[in-house]
Amino acid sequence: MAFVSEYRVPRPLIAPARTEAELVANLLSHRRADPLDFPILQTALDLSALACLQADRPLPDFDDVIDLMNEMAHFAGEWVAVYDGAPPVGEQVEWLAKSVSEVGAFRGIAQNYDASENADFASVIQNRRILPVSIGVLYIHLARSCNFAVEGLNFPGPFLLRMEAGDEQVIFDPSAGARPASPQDLRALLNRHHGEAAELDLSFTRGISDMDVLIRMENATKMRALREGRACEAVQVIERLLLLDPGNGVVWQEAGLLHWELGNTRAAVLAFEHAVATMQEPALCSRVQSLLDEALCQLN
Repeated sequence: MAFVSEYRVPRPLIAPARTEAELVANLLSHRRADPLDFPILQTALDLSALACLQADRPLPDFDDVIDLMNEMAHFAGEWVAVYDGAPPVGEQVEWLAKSVSEVGAFRGIAQNYDASENADFASVIQNRRILPVSIGVLYIHLARSCNFAVEGLNFPGPFLLRMEAGDEQVIFDPSAGARPASPQDLRALLNRHHGEAAELDLSFTRGISDMDVLIRMENATKMRALREGRACEAVQVIERLLLLDPGNGVVWQEAGLLHWELGNTRAAVLAFEHAVATMQEPALCSRVQSLLDEALCQLN
């Protein structure tokens, strides 16, 4: 995807619906939105509400969350208003970080990173926690509210953002104080997460869509649930992922494997059937077909 700066200023946030049917309908509507008008933060809030209903958890105070988002966006917008044109990109990043740390009072998580209270976006925001992709979604919303050019990157480690103004651009980690990252910093990050032999590739700084940012956020939630042995919660995350990306055969395969592990053989069969129908790689498709055949035998 080419880097673009024509994203529209986000529409006003509204509290999510309170029933699963309405939330699913809203998420399907978001999925069909023009990529330049995709409501990333509204979609994150709707995903959060659905996660709470799926897990039978109380809904967060969404009005409080939205008030905080609006206060932070107003703080950043007042600063922008003093400039005749777009502020220098480095100052844009610094001011967004100031909005997050001072107005939002967000702080990192020192322990219990995988705890269930970090399982949905709104709870993370309401509790002022910094989780890598969740805080990135917040930065994207704040930047777009100021009409700044921002996008998530395809970096295989911490979630990184890129902002651009004129001929300047800055890559930074929103979960690490938004300090600009040089090529040397990117190489160090890559080596820290993937070993000393890992090499930087141009694809790692390729921009990704806002939808892919949310998919990455949900995948991170799924991995936290699996690390803690919460397989049922991981299945619920996968159900939300499939609302965002129903043509992803790999996710359908994951759904089948988790349902099978939980003893839900019929659900596993249905998921494997969808995986076979949507899998792009022939070798993977053959593997899933074998899983489907085995599950069918067990079902019969």
